[in-house]
Amino acid sequence: MKELSFSSSRPRFRAGFTLVELLVVIAIIGVLVALLLPAVQAAREAARRMSCTNNLKQLGLADLNYESTKGNFVPARLGPDSTNSREVQDLTTAIQRSGASGFVLMLPQLELSALYSQLDVYNNESIFPATKVSSGTWRTAARMQAIGTRPEAFVCPSAGSEPIPADQYATWEIPPATGDYAFVAGHRGVNGGFAVNACMTKHHNTGAHLYWNVREMRQIEDGTSATLSIGEVIESHTRDSSNIWTYTLRYADSYRVTDVVINTPPGVDAQSVGEGEGSIATVNGAFASRHPSGANFVYLDGHVVFVEDSIDFDLYQNMSTIAGPPQSLDVNDKQFCSDNRY
Repeated sequence: MKELSFSSSRPRFRAGFTLVELLVVIAIIGVLVALLLPAVQAAREAARRMSCTNNLKQLGLADLNYESTKGNFVPARLGPDSTNSREVQDLTTAIQRSGASGFVLMLPQLELSALYSQLDVYNNESIFPATKVSSGTWRTAARMQAIGTRPEAFVCPSAGSEPIPADQYATWEIPPATGDYAFVAGHRGVNGGFAVNACMTKHHNTGAHLYWNVREMRQIEDGTSATLSIGEVIESHTRDSSNIWTYTLRYADSYRVTDVVINTPPGVDAQSVGEGEGSIATVNGAFASRHPSGANFVYLDGHVVFVEDSIDFDLYQNMSTIAGPPQSLDVNDKQFCSDNRY
């Protein structure tokens, strides 16, 4: 009898994917990443913006604590610069003419007393003294180290500014550190004929924080909850938007105005106002941020608000003054400055 033979009927399984299948999987993954990426970026920006808000909240509360201790809000700059007038002509020492920023003066209220002590602003010519009264002995090793320190409280994670200036202070062994916040000095800036008027823009601008001249609580007639105190700036390491946190310079370092709309780019609607070692090419004094569509500000009462860059410009300027509309304040201050021969 003939033997029967059987062939194997086990199916054959191929290993791996075909090229077409692999390309399909890659395409699907690409689509998923494209869909998820904006959500991830938005979540990261939300976290950065929250950190920035918390920083401004700290600065606002530090200013209020300073006011409780000193009887006035912190000045944006400890002293006047080399400007002379009847009002400041008796301020003749380097300490009296110090360029130390209000952020330096608030360091004890920010629990940074060691850094404040290292800066030693009330001895040995203070820091950043006006050129006309300085002998140049103020730049000690300890101070340079402190000025080159960048506390997190002055840095917005979204801003992306470099820690030190790009092309300034080239002769300094330790360059000064940048920050991402500045005091609101008022509405007067480079436009409207005020660019180089020291009285109208430095000592008697319309906001809460000025050169040398201090504001008391009773002077905030518009109310602390309606008056801007500190806001964000961008490109702090550049010449057109320099922002050294330990120093105050008109329309730049630690000192900005509401003369142009929020998020006006550096160099736009600007004028040349060069002065001091930190002199810059063209400034507009604008507040700006890398958050979409606006910038964070803290008010004098310590609450933080995101102000959209589409805000009505007149309202924006009114928010920066302490006592009434800009037009009325211009009339009064012009008369004062004229009487004092600025």
